[in-house]
Amino acid sequence: MYQLKRNRIARIFICMMLVMTMILPAGLATNAANAAAKTSIPSKMTIGAGSFVSSIDFYSKDAKYTFVVSNPVKKATYSFTSNNNNIVKVAASGTTAYLTGVKAGSAIITCNQKLNGKTTKVGTCTVTVKSSTVSQDFIPNIPMGTSSSSEPVDFSYRNNNATYTYVSNNKNFSMKEILSKFDDMNFIARTFTAKAPGTYTVTVKETYNKVTRTVGTIKYTVKKATMAGDTSVDLGSRMWAFDLMNYYRSDVNYLFVSQDEKIVDTYSEEKTVYLKGLKVGTTNITIYENTSTPDKNKLVGTCKVTVKEVVLEDLECDFDETELYVGDAPVKLYISKYPSNAPGTITVTSSDTKVVTVSQPDEEGFCLIKSVGAGTATITVTCGDITKTQKITVDNIPAEDD
Repeated sequence: MYQLKRNRIARIFICMMLVMTMILPAGLATNAANAAAKTSIPSKMTIGAGSFVSSIDFYSKDAKYTFVVSNPVKKATYSFTSNNNNIVKVAASGTTAYLTGVKAGSAIITCNQKLNGKTTKVGTCTVTVKSSTVSQDFIPNIPMGTSSSSEPVDFSYRNNNATYTYVSNNKNFSMKEILSKFDDMNFIARTFTAKAPGTYTVTVKETYNKVTRTVGTIKYTVKKATMAGDTSVDLGSRMWAFDLMNYYRSDVNYLFVSQDEKIVDTYSEEKTVYLKGLKVGTTNITIYENTSTPDKNKLVGTCKVTVKEVVLEDLECDFDETELYVGDAPVKLYISKYPSNAPGTITVTSSDTKVVTVSQPDEEGFCLIKSVGAGTATITVTCGDITKTQKITVDNIPAEDD
């Protein structure tokens, strides 16, 4: 009897241990989840002055400096305060803090939670405000006259609430910033006006909250329009006439004159000037600035343009399938020339039209191969002196097993 009672107690003890084994991890997991879900805010962050996230040449007014309360409590409300409004101002919307940098420095943002009439502190976030700066990896070359920037000014922590002005060290060069808006994005561009060649230094100034400060200095080198050098164009092809020039101006008109229009023709299309190779050979193209007739006083320069005959070097044949069944849907064959503007007509033939037939290439270079009967046929692609072949095998559709 004593042994039976002791065994029963042992079984009860074992069952209790099993139950505890199952309950304990669940309890630990619940506690871990509660710990992980603790309401909090970031401990630190860095922003620029202003309220919009900085960028190089565009920004969105939806991209503001913010941080959000993590794991907020339902029905609780949250407030945010700055210990120094002269450095960082803060506004609240639900669980989001909206930050505005006033000037360089650091401020502590405190977040409080109010629930059932009781206010508790969630945490603090140290916000560091950085002043904007500009830098250059190289000195850009720009043309004479008035033009738009081809390279953005490299700002760090640009203040998109501020106004930027550009002060040149010389009256022969000026620069200004232009803002435009498209599809809720604000784009930053700059224009230059250069009256003489040379290298100029520009001081960038920022005005924010009625305070103007120097952001930094940048440099630009202004170049006169020159010829890019002798070049070539394929027979029957065209090229953009301004490829003949370096640092051409966008605010003047240029006259392009061909010495032999039977070799190279010059023509305008949609306010753009092109050169077209009409005959194999070499001729001179002379360029004048701001004149409708040749004027040696307005000469930019002269270069040689050689018209070359294009020679077909290769054919590329891309078969979708080379093994077919009778009754299959037609498959595609793609054929392309190298170079793509090489002369000559592509022809495609089948060695046995009772096995496969093939269409001629369409405008995009696609042919259709259609299976007709079982057997093997060779597809031959020819253009000029280039020939490519590919065997196509067609089988009957295997009978299904009963």
